[in-house]
Amino acid sequence: MLLLSLVVLVGAASTTAPLAGALSDLPAGTTDPRVVLDDGREYVLHVPPGLRRDPTRAQGRPALVVLHGLDTDPADAARSTGFDVLADRDDDLVAYPAGVGHSFDAGLCCGPAARYGVDDVDFLVRVVQDLRRRGAGRVSVVGFSNGGMMAYRLACERPGLVDSVGVMSGTLEIPRCDGRIRALHLHGDLDTAVPLEGAQHSVRLDAFLRKVSTIQAAAPGSRITFRLLSPFRHRWTEPGDPVDATAEFWAFARMSDPS
Repeated sequence: MLLLSLVVLVGAASTTAPLAGALSDLPAGTTDPRVVLDDGREYVLHVPPGLRRDPTRAQGRPALVVLHGLDTDPADAARSTGFDVLADRDDDLVAYPAGVGHSFDAGLCCGPAARYGVDDVDFLVRVVQDLRRRGAGRVSVVGFSNGGMMAYRLACERPGLVDSVGVMSGTLEIPRCDGRIRALHLHGDLDTAVPLEGAQHSVRLDAFLRKVSTIQAAAPGSRITFRLLSPFRHRWTEPGDPVDATAEFWAFARMSDPS
């Protein structure tokens, strides 16, 4: 039954045929096509107009992978974060992977993906590989809530795969990092969904949540910049807020790693 349910969840996707590895092969007139991988998992690829006109300009450009929160999807992530506007300005690719059952298996959390033990690390590795086949150079990953937890897990288990990590309102849901990572973590002081102090058992998420202040100890040698937002709850920033999370994560992802 679990296998059948997983097949249904994964397969309930677009029937669009997989795209070839070059931007020049993307459907004409489509700026945000769904890229379907060999196993049926998919992501939405935002292609800026400048790269659409001249696909060769994508070669070596940075790319950003944006992971949605629990019970949301790639469209919501694109709409709430506004990364596409910055991508269009700077001619960078942005990928929005789709989680199984609107969730990612970040370890101990969350939703159907964690219950079924979906291998989302492997899925995201293949998303990054596909982006590089399309010309992307450095790849960074940013996530909100469950997506932020997944961003940590991907970077911790595949430290050589991504250049940097951006986490909004998430925590680390695996025991420790396998390698050193570079991360920017923004978290609201009034967040009750993923509280700063963690939870032995979150009824809301049906999971243990790590205390945010213990993440650095679980990631020895990593450089994690933590910024507390106050007063702030569990959401992405909006116009008028004192901090623009989208701009902060974008600048962090594009910053050269001095190490």
